[in-house]
Amino acid sequence: MAYIKPEKQIKNVFDLNPWYFSKAYKDYMDFLHALNQSVKGVKTTDDVKCNILCMNFVEMLGNLDVWIDEIPLEAVEEQRFGNKAYRKFYEKLEKEAEGLLKTVLPETSYEAMVEIVPYFVESFGNATRIDYGSGHEANFLIFLFCLKKLDIFKDEDDAAIVLRIFNKYLRVCRHLQTKFKMEPAGSRGVHALDDFQFAPFIFGSAQLIGQRSLVPDSYLKSNIVDLHAHQSLFLEAVQFINQTKTGPFHEHSNQLWNISAVPNWNKVNEGMFKMYQGEVLKKFPVVQHFMFGSLVSFEKRESVDGEETTEHETVPQATSFMTKAPFAPRQPGQHGMFAFQIPSVAKVSTVHSSNVVESGSLRRIHDEPHPEEHCPPPMLDP
Repeated sequence: MAYIKPEKQIKNVFDLNPWYFSKAYKDYMDFLHALNQSVKGVKTTDDVKCNILCMNFVEMLGNLDVWIDEIPLEAVEEQRFGNKAYRKFYEKLEKEAEGLLKTVLPETSYEAMVEIVPYFVESFGNATRIDYGSGHEANFLIFLFCLKKLDIFKDEDDAAIVLRIFNKYLRVCRHLQTKFKMEPAGSRGVHALDDFQFAPFIFGSAQLIGQRSLVPDSYLKSNIVDLHAHQSLFLEAVQFINQTKTGPFHEHSNQLWNISAVPNWNKVNEGMFKMYQGEVLKKFPVVQHFMFGSLVSFEKRESVDGEETTEHETVPQATSFMTKAPFAPRQPGQHGMFAFQIPSVAKVSTVHSSNVVESGSLRRIHDEPHPEEHCPPPMLDP
């Protein structure tokens, strides 16, 4: 295979449709689903198969942590976001990225460096705007996808990719965000799931599937989050929010607060995938920065003509920039991508507050129990 330097292909909203039906879109979603499947019911602290390559990757990402500590902050004058010292980190990363990767990757992959290095460099933010967001996170996942496509990682490495490599990447990025006060890229404030990340909520909700003591509304209690954050990427992400934001949770993280009413982690996990497609992969401001080459191909996938598009897979139309919502109108008992019925047993929940104006009828308690599902009460405070 001839490797090429990846380039941006999504240059206007009319390119969203070719992107959605490209080989890259399906390959990337298949990759995420495989990673998600590998960590269902698996705690972050569980023993997972981790070969020498995975361990070297974690150590290599640890070197970036050292760089961050070594770079002194610059004096800022009334700047809310973005310490310019971050640009020194980014400059060093650009210069040394290929050398770093060659210390952990086999020689057989050196020919592909021209294609994979740009994804790695773009995974840690933008030096011009000094910002970071879900698009940069996606670049790291695409970078990992490329390594798997090059047969460097195998299927049996999926759990280690999520719980060791990606987990370490998240911690490096949080270090960058807190030290250099990076601006959330394209943040929608309280209307966003999180200012910086998205994937830990996907994989982390998969980890919590089957949990009986931790139900979705358990993460509204900071003491429970602190007690169990080491077990799930989802709870660790919520813990980071609690540490970096002030005020009532339902005000600064309204989306997460609403999602806490979903009856079980299976539905949360399914909804996260739909939400990721709608809020990240189908948003022009995010995907306009995506790069494509031979490993991540923008070419139309062959099976697209025979595919059936389901309701949640409807592609946004390039008219008046989203004048028509890409998803069906919200019905009672729905919030965004999360459609559910709250069983009557949820009446024992301690989450409700008369001082909160609730979104639509999301938290309406139904009189009839759900025929198939049971929502246990939240875990008691320790």
